Parts: sequence; C-alpha cells; structure tokens
Amino acid sequence: MPNTRFDLTHPPFDLLTLAEASALSATADILFFNNDQEILASGSDVDVLYLVMKGLVREMSGEEIVGAYREHEAFDCRALATGRTRHRFVAHEEVLLCVFPGREVLALTEKNSLFGAYFFATVSDKLGQLAQSRDRREWQSLFAVKISDAGFRPPIFAEATDTIAHAAQRMKESRRRSIFVRDGSSTGIFTTGDFCNIVAYAVSNQTPLRACAQFSLLSCEKDDYLFNALLLMTRHNIHRIVVTDKGQPVGVLAMIDLLSYFSNHSLSIARQLEAATTLADLHSAMRDMEALVTTLVTQGIKTPQLARLVQVLNAQLMARLWQLTATPAVFAGSALLALGSEGRGEQILKTDQDNALILAEGLDEKEVELSANSFTERMLSLGYPSCPGDMMVNQPLWRHTVREWGQTLRQWADSTQGEGLMHLAIFLDAETVSGPASWLEACRKALRSALHDDAAWFARMALPIEQFPTRTGESGFWRQLLNREKNALLDIKKAGIFPIVHGARVLALEAGIDTTNTFDRLEALTSRSIIEKSQADDLAESLAFLMRLRLDAGLEMLRKGNPLSNEIDTATLSTLDKDLLQDALQVVKRFKRMIGQRYGLDRF
Repeated sequence: MPNTRFDLTHPPFDLLTLAEASALSATADILFFNNDQEILASGSDVDVLYLVMKGLVREMSGEEIVGAYREHEAFDCRALATGRTRHRFVAHEEVLLCVFPGREVLALTEKNSLFGAYFFATVSDKLGQLAQSRDRREWQSLFAVKISDAGFRPPIFAEATDTIAHAAQRMKESRRRSIFVRDGSSTGIFTTGDFCNIVAYAVSNQTPLRACAQFSLLSCEKDDYLFNALLLMTRHNIHRIVVTDKGQPVGVLAMIDLLSYFSNHSLSIARQLEAATTLADLHSAMRDMEALVTTLVTQGIKTPQLARLVQVLNAQLMARLWQLTATPAVFAGSALLALGSEGRGEQILKTDQDNALILAEGLDEKEVELSANSFTERMLSLGYPSCPGDMMVNQPLWRHTVREWGQTLRQWADSTQGEGLMHLAIFLDAETVSGPASWLEACRKALRSALHDDAAWFARMALPIEQFPTRTGESGFWRQLLNREKNALLDIKKAGIFPIVHGARVLALEAGIDTTNTFDRLEALTSRSIIEKSQADDLAESLAFLMRLRLDAGLEMLRKGNPLSNEIDTATLSTLDKDLLQDALQVVKRFKRMIGQRYGLDRF
C-alpha cells in the first residue's frame, strides 16, 4: 500500500491500483458528526463518497434500519452514482468520516472497471462479479490441470450394424453408461440416456445402433485443460464429452468424474456409489462427498453448480441405499422421491431428510413399512437428521400409490389450512431418485387437475412468504451490529432464501411450470414475461450469494464440530460481504413486495 492518509485496503478501495489509491487519498477531507446528528437527509444531492474512520452510521428508510456502516465501510455508493440519496444517514454515535470528492471517485470508475462495477453494476452483476473476484486465485489451479491428468474412462466400441440389445449387453457387462459406435470413418456415441427415447417410442431392441447413436460429438483433446472441458459441458448443458487423441476417440469424460478429481484422484465418488454393497461402503463414499464439497469450495466452484453436483451424488446415494435396504418386491414396485431443497438441487451440506415414496398397487403394507423404516434409520446413520415435520418415507402420509397420491394432493389443494398447502409446496419440489419417473409425472398431472384457478387460492399459497417477521429478516441484524453485539445472528434461510424460493415456486405453479430448481424456475418465468429479466437476474444472483454465505457458515460449523444451522454471524462478514448482503436483502424485499401486490396479501 502506498503512503496515504487513510486506510484504503477495504472494499471498494482495495480494487484500486496503488497509484490510484494514492491520488484519491490526496483529495480527501475529514468531517465529524455527533451522536444522532443527520449526515444525509433523504432525497439529498450527493457529490461526495463517505468512508467511516471511527464510529457507526445507520441508514434509515423511514423508521426502519436498512443498513449499518462501521470502520472502513463506505456509503452512499448508490447515491454517488445517481446523484441523489434515497435514504437518511445518521450518526449512531460520534463519527469521524473521510470524504472523497465525487468527481475524483467517478473518474476512477471510468478508468478501473472493477471499481466502476461497485457503483454502476446492476445488483446481479455486482453480486456475480465482485463476490467472485476474491476467488480468482483459487481458480488458477483449474487451468493447470490437463484432462489426461484427471483421467478418463477408456472406450468400448460397437459397430453401427450391431443391435440395441447387443449394445445394452456390452454396457451392462462393462458397467458403462456409454459405448462408441463405429460407422465407417464416422464415430458416434450411444448412452443410457438414449434408452429413454427407445422406451418412449417403443423402438425394437433389434434396431441397429446407426439409427439411435449420436454422431455430432462434442470433444476435447486429452492434452487440453480440464477447465475447458468444464466450460464445454456447462455451455452445452451436457454431462459427458468425448476425449480425443489427435482427433480419434480414446475415452469419455463425465461431469462427475471431472469434478470428483479434486477430491479423489483414483476413484470417482459416482463409481464408489455404484459399486457399494454395504452401508460401510456408503459411509466411505459420504466422507469423500464431504471432502469434495470442501475442496470444490476452495477451488471457486459457483454455489449453484456445486449444489447440482451434490444433488446428483445424493440421488445416487439415496437410490443405492434404497436398493440395499428395501426388499426386492418393494424396490421393484416403488419410486423414491427427494423433496424440498434436495429435490430442487439447492442443498449442499447434509440437511433434514425430506423424502417420499410412490408405490405400485398391491404391495404388502407391512413389507413396505419395514423397508421404509429401515431406510430412514440408515439415512440417520449416514448423518441425515430426521425431518422436524416428519416428511419422510417412514410416515404413512408420505408413501402412497399414484391413485392415493392423487387423492392426497387434491385434499391438500382443497385445504384452507397452512399445513396442507405447505405440504403441497414441498411436493412441488419433488424429484425421482429411484424408480419410474413417469409415476411422479402422473402425480403432477393429478395435482394440476386439482388446482384452484382463483386469486384467493394462490394468495393463500403465497402467504407463507410473509410468515417470518422483519425482526428475523431485513433489519434485525443491522440493529445487532449497531448495538455492537458480539454475535449478530441472521437466519439466512428465513430472511432471504425462503422468500425467493417460495415466491418463484408459487409463480411457477400458477404458470404451469413443472421444473423444480429455483434458478430454472426464474429463467422459465422470464421467458414467459412473468418476471422482468433484470429482476430475475437479481434474484438468481442474490440466491446464489445467500446460498454461498450459508455454505461458508455451515463449513465453519462443521470444522468446529458444531451442529448445522441456518444462522450466520454477520459481525464476522467482510465489508464486501456485508455490502453484498445488504444488496441481496433489498432484492428480496422488493420481490416480497411484488408477490404481496400480485396476490393481495395485505388482505390476510
């Protein structure tokens, strides 16, 4: 740091070069304010940027505290960009401020793009770019790893004239999910995913592979960087690519293999789960999954992407555990569902069990009960706590045939009580992890037919978005910070995550959108012009940021041997994270207001 009159090592000033920081420091002045003295009135013209050197400043919207600023924190960045402040700023105690001329700050925003983003970027850009800047160094390790270093599966081949039945047998014998198909000078691939179309369209198993294989292959050279393979898979939303050597296929690299490399160089977690035959095997895979999460967090993997990966691995674990636990008849005659955040693909660390069963007609009830109870107990042994709301397969309420589920869903839809509607909401997030996915679609069809197409019903469905008082949400932790409480705790789920998740869920339900992931729901809502793209982007980035805060706090709890909770200590957050948190909670507040106005929640 250059010789400056002020400490400029905190956001946003840490984004400046040494020369820029020195030049800005030379233009600064110092102001003093007494306790409760107004610094800025609402609607004031703003031509300076304030930096707290000593004391505390509270930001007020009417009588509500919406922000708090301590030593090394700047305000009002937004007002400097727009020229006018929306809120009041008041000294909470004696305050010493460093004041930078607005023209000097704005000139730097034009020269320094990251510094400029702090002021002018949309909330989504700010959350997406600035929050990631701290992880830039960790990403470098991804650029140094070659595909050949990570390893890939050697290929197995079939001829284009071979039948589907022959390919299926080869894949089963070799425990592969794909097989290369040679057709003269061309090479294609046939995967387990292709069997869905075969079944759906009643294609004969004697059909030649030429008719079913995909010959437009996405590939990377074995000496290419692993990061480029990750980008290719992400860009095209695929789970595997072909690895080539001078253009010739030499293997297949799966997404799970790619990401599992960072926690286990010898054996992918997916293959461990596939090969597991005992509960001890699953325990071993679970430990590797936990190591994978920790490692990928340090590697800078985005939280939504990491959550998707964990969803895939957890689904494989649950499916394998169900196969090892249930009797053969029950396993063959059931579909196991993941509910809640697990079903949405938004859960990373182990959380409460939320699961259900769809059963075939005629199964022995006692046999089902014993299998379900054993599954719940074994999930407990793997570290998944019981659901406080008893939304688990060991409860009769959460295991039915398709016909019975249709009746249950209609009862929930007809309910005027909050419990029934929340049960319905939980089921909306279901994903099949084992068994026929068509059974869940049949249940969803029954649910759609049971919905009430009236404003009052959707209003009751949306009402839980307002169930958590403000004191646990937007303003409570700011008061804690102002009071200099050692632990300024914020329930991140209640304050931010749940309102986004539930609001998107209700809007998707009304629009007939079946996808379960919140990010996908926001994208679908945007495509149907139900939500403006800018708002959807803000909500998506805010949710990703809030999930990251919860993940960071959860990993720290695990490191200290403490039980997991949704509370984060805001007093320990960096200046940047507190600023981003304030932005995210404002996005949540605006979304709740929009949902409230859309469904007339002020009537309840």
